[in-house]
This record gives sequence, C-alpha cells and structure tokens, in this order.
Amino acid sequence: PREFTVAEIDVLTGEQNLIEGDIVYDAGQPLNPLVDLGQVEGSYVMGIGLALTENLVNANPDGSMKTPGTWDYKPPCSKSIPEKLNIGFLDKVRNPVGILSSKASGEPAVCLGAGVLLAVKDAISAAREETGEVFNFELDSPCTVQELNSHPSLPWIN
Repeated sequence: PREFTVAEIDVLTGEQNLIEGDIVYDAGQPLNPLVDLGQVEGSYVMGIGLALTENLVNANPDGSMKTPGTWDYKPPCSKSIPEKLNIGFLDKVRNPVGILSSKASGEPAVCLGAGVLLAVKDAISAAREETGEVFNFELDSPCTVQELNSHPSLPWIN
C-alpha cells in the first residue's frame, strides 16, 4: 500500500487535523471490492488511532490498565479521520498464490498510520520554520494532544 496524508496542527492547543488522506492499495483481484474498501478504511483508521490518540498505559503493579475506559483511553472518532479520504486499488494485479488472485485487505493498512504520524511531524516542522528555528526532533507515537502540548520542539514551548 502507498499512502499520502496532509495534516495541520494548532500551535496554541496542540490539536491535530488531518486534511486529506490518499491511499493506493494492492488487493490483487478483489473478491468483493466494497468489502476490501471497508477493510482498508477501517484498518487505516485503526492506524490513525495507534499513531495519534490511543495512549494505553499498563503501569499498575498487578498488570491492570491505568487507562481502562474512554475517559483516559481515546480511540479514534469521526474527527480523527481525514476530512477527505481517497482510496484506490491497483488495476489488473494478479496474485498467483492467492485465492482467486486476491490478497489480504485488512490488517496491512494499519501500517499506514506511520504516515499520519510523519504528516503531523511535517506540520510541526513547518511551524518551526515560520519561527526561524529548524532542527531535527523525535516524535513518539502515540502523538496525543497532551504530548504535543508538552513537546519541546513546538514553537510555543520555547
């Protein structure tokens, strides 16, 4: 799969907004293109959650979660996905070892969440360029709003 995401950040609040996401996916010869489309969409949103919102904390001594519910744990919601999401499949691609030349369409697209994290990092870099400060920095996943509000690479922190 190939993915391109455009993101923006609010430098005052740390909120992220995904403007557009474009995905080109190799599903071989889909058995049902609409099912494959839903699988790719769902796993992409799952990847967005892993990259931006889902901060699971498992730090209690007994092994239980410190973030057991949605008050602390934030799964992706309708505002988490790109405003414009384009998904296309490669045409006339055959998989000689797949069932009827098909390929998996679910979980592989979860990896595309890494592109979302990099799009947010690019938005931070653009904000830094506007202040005249350009340098390399690390950005860990999940990149929650709380993480962005305390990140030393952002213009309002320094």
